Amino acid sequence: MVWKLDDQAPGYPPIESFLPATVTTPAFDVGVPMMAADSVWGGAEFIFAKANGTIPLRALCQLLPVWNSTNRNFDWNATVCPNTTLMGRPVGVCMAESGDAVNALVVNQWGWFMLTGLTPVNGTATVAADTAIGITAAGQIGALTASKQIVNARCVTPATQTVVTASVLGLSGANTIQIANTDGWFVGAYASGTGVGASAIVKAIDRTGNILTVSVNNSAAVTGNVTATYNNATIFYNVVQLNRSFAQGAIT
Repeated sequence: MVWKLDDQAPGYPPIESFLPATVTTPAFDVGVPMMAADSVWGGAEFIFAKANGTIPLRALCQLLPVWNSTNRNFDWNATVCPNTTLMGRPVGVCMAESGDAVNALVVNQWGWFMLTGLTPVNGTATVAADTAIGITAAGQIGALTASKQIVNARCVTPATQTVVTASVLGLSGANTIQIANTDGWFVGAYASGTGVGASAIVKAIDRTGNILTVSVNNSAAVTGNVTATYNNATIFYNVVQLNRSFAQGAIT
């Protein structure tokens, strides 16, 4: 998964994997939706925003412009979407990659958030395909419940999804695995296979789309196929279609 900005912003680097985890100043125009594309996940729309707290990988976040009296402009602040009813706020999914297997951003770091498109979203349970989704925990999605729907969003692939790919090279004791391609892989996915360390999580995907960095060193030489699993029975990454989505507002 390597999103690349389209021709409206020529020369810009990919959406993911281009900024270090310590970015604390805006690197792009703040509050301006930008289009990008990935060969597998398709076209999408993103916004550059600032974390107003710790944000886990692929967390659902609320996006709120806040006046910055020092710089005399609006900062776009992102915080994990609280597990509350009738929020009535726009949301996006954190797409930042920090090299951490759990968290994407901490307070005052900037990163990309998806507004429209297809992406795995952090969740508490598997959601059936072609169903509506709701907030089930802070920053996480799950089954729809009253007053907690994420409107203009729908699960398209449940977190039971697996992607099997031929391995090319993975040395014993190394924390990288070269595979034929990373189609269907993403940072946060759970990797397994002969020689892959137990409970390995994908921490980064090289821009070439062939090299995974994982959270656990290989226990032996990696041979045969390597499998990406979209859940570990605790965190569930359901693939969701977003379209300028928002947390449900008043219904009375």
